[in-house]
Amino acid sequence: MAALAASSSAPVLPSAGRPRTSLSATAPGRSPKTTMWSQKHSGAGIAEGFDGARTMPGGFHSASSAGGFRNSMPAGGFRTTVPAPILSHHVPWKQFHVTVRPGTKTLLDRLVDRERDRCPDEELRQLGFRRLKRTVSSSVLVATLASTVPKPHPQQLMGLRPSPRAESMLSETRRVTREFTPAPLQDHRSMTDTGTKGGNSPKAGGAGKIVFQNWRPTAKPSLSITKGSRLAELIENGCIGVVRSSYFEDCMLHHRPFAMRQLIPNTFMWRGDEAVRLWWKHGKCFLCNVSYAWLSKEHPDPKQLHLSRFVRILEEYKKMWNMQEVGVILDYCSLFQRTARGDTRAPEQKEQFELGFREINSAYSHKAVTSIKLMDVPASEPRKYDDRGWTFMESILIDSKGGDWNRWTFGALDPDSQQWGDPIVFFMQAKATKLCPPLVPDAFIRELEQRKRMLRDRDLPLFANEQDSDEVPSRYAEIFSELVRATSLVYDSADWADDEVHLLAEVLLKCDRLESLQLNNNRIHIAGASRLANLIPQLPMLRSLGLKGNPLCQDRQATELLKFVWTRESKPIRNLVL
Repeated sequence: MAALAASSSAPVLPSAGRPRTSLSATAPGRSPKTTMWSQKHSGAGIAEGFDGARTMPGGFHSASSAGGFRNSMPAGGFRTTVPAPILSHHVPWKQFHVTVRPGTKTLLDRLVDRERDRCPDEELRQLGFRRLKRTVSSSVLVATLASTVPKPHPQQLMGLRPSPRAESMLSETRRVTREFTPAPLQDHRSMTDTGTKGGNSPKAGGAGKIVFQNWRPTAKPSLSITKGSRLAELIENGCIGVVRSSYFEDCMLHHRPFAMRQLIPNTFMWRGDEAVRLWWKHGKCFLCNVSYAWLSKEHPDPKQLHLSRFVRILEEYKKMWNMQEVGVILDYCSLFQRTARGDTRAPEQKEQFELGFREINSAYSHKAVTSIKLMDVPASEPRKYDDRGWTFMESILIDSKGGDWNRWTFGALDPDSQQWGDPIVFFMQAKATKLCPPLVPDAFIRELEQRKRMLRDRDLPLFANEQDSDEVPSRYAEIFSELVRATSLVYDSADWADDEVHLLAEVLLKCDRLESLQLNNNRIHIAGASRLANLIPQLPMLRSLGLKGNPLCQDRQATELLKFVWTRESKPIRNLVL
């Protein structure tokens, strides 16, 4: 031991007077026996600068010495010098120059020797660790050793079987891990034309890439069912990403705008199958989407105007439905986007974008999706929410959807306001005062042209991209063909008068499956009642009509007309609510 102390040299530092820190605990995961082994095989010590003293459990005590190591064996313990590292936050580490005596073994040298001595395989002994460590990093060497040397199972080391309580805890851990595992990058699936019927059978692909070749969703579009619809199929296959609500809360906490899909960590994305399962289980209480105005070409919300309001809405939304976490469909975060510097997407991401882009707008009309309209824009923005072609289409689709408590309109909302103590009150004040009536595709095109002329007088465009002038009417016509397949439509408290009833009648003529129509608490008079009376014979499947709370209920002529036509068509009189 004296010879060892004499042959060792103290580290030479560039300057003196730097602060030193003494560590008084064994390194994590290291026992005193392991520390003794390290000192025995360390030669002159690890090639770093050390100073200070360290006290270890189990009788170990160490003290530094300028001349090297000094050892003694007191009763009840082992006394040795263990250098302590320099901890300084004032000087960069690259300024520390350490002089090491030639022949000193480093930590990597000792690791190589230990693994070579422990491995019984003769071939592993001939791998040439010395040559290998000079050409690869220590992390690669450790990974090579870990993959080459088999590790015993923990139960084999213990020689014991886990108790029933431990098995239960492990089972619960696996369940939680499986349920809350972040969404994996879909590099393990391949959508290829397999030559089967329809060419849509997915199978495992090679080279770890997604290959969307001639693949198209096989499920039919639907605005009422969840699992089994085309929207659900695209969510399962990753074409439409469902973002966790906690992601937007995290963005608000760190004061940063939400990112495009390829930049969102997987921990904030739902797995496709898990999102569809929860959507099928909870419906509109789990899945929601957002309609908002893009505030710049590079980013839809660069100053977090929409984000601050949306986070407050999500907070109340989860309280109202008693949900811990919900899913969000937002175009910028759910589809792979082009960057401001150009299109850097992979071919598979482009194909996924095209498939998801054609179907993402149908979520606004889906009965089991809660749609939220954020109509507020900055005062300096000349184009408001209603002055844009895309938001105009989304607004009509949201207001035309079936169901109730699944569409909310927010204008100038103060996200920090505390005037609403209950989530029900919070959302009731967000209930739209007047809904946009559904339009047939021809009427929708006429409305677009009218808005385009009005904006041209103000020298503003209806679409930022002129190619959307043809895309939006086509997209609306596709979704409208599914809307008319609904069996129930509810437009209570929509603030509709006779003019809106005439527009609605054009749509109802195409609803050959409609069984229930609710128009309670509106402003329909005798003219609207007459239009509905002419429409009743053309709806053979209609069995329920609600008009309670309208002015026509006080008009005897209107009520007698509706009752006469209703009974003449052999419909149950009890289902005509006036």
